[in-house]
Amino acid sequence: MQHCSFIKHLICEAFMKKRFLLISCIICVVLSCSKKTIKAGSDNPDLPAYSENGLNTGGILINNQPWLMLPLGLFTTSRPLQLFSYPAGDSVVVLLNGDYKDASLRNTNNKTIFIVLKNIKISSDEDLALLNNKTFTLDGVINYSGFSESYGYNKTGRGTGTLAFGKVSVISNITYGDGTPGNPILHPYIIAGKLDVNVNTGTSYSLTAGRFDVTVVRSSNQFVVF
Repeated sequence: MQHCSFIKHLICEAFMKKRFLLISCIICVVLSCSKKTIKAGSDNPDLPAYSENGLNTGGILINNQPWLMLPLGLFTTSRPLQLFSYPAGDSVVVLLNGDYKDASLRNTNNKTIFIVLKNIKISSDEDLALLNNKTFTLDGVINYSGFSESYGYNKTGRGTGTLAFGKVSVISNITYGDGTPGNPILHPYIIAGKLDVNVNTGTSYSLTAGRFDVTVVRSSNQFVVF
């Protein structure tokens, strides 16, 4: 089934909230899912192929070294992509979380790539559609990219380049929440795109052939509107 990765996310949320009955039901659905194959890129075999199916995958070349986004685990709060929106300031911060494919390079601090986008207001889930097929020029002043710690803390760099969103759309046939106070009825969204940027943090980095394809849901550690 297409959205097994999203179901895994629900399991994580259920564990955090101790909804054991929901966990049992979801695990039954997961076990019925067929395994999803993520293909290697024909342009860069060390990276996953670009896709727009919400596969929770992605990667980029950092100075020609493959860097892969974190997989979506069943029992972890880690997310391959996080999106934090600040509508009062007309800005969005996108975080890509991952690490180098080469284990010998993993002692660096390049575990989170951030992108700051200004002059865009995302106040609701539906506003995510504003990103669909939209390209942002990263000029290093208004829109920019670099490296940070988890959750975007201690950002370094004001890189220039391009962030091109592809498909950003709602998965309307999956619903979570029951409409009770504090638990609104919501839907997950597919967010896919490509990134190319040059960053200088004292060290020069060329980030090329970036691609991401994730499923996001409104939660405290993935898609947040402040």
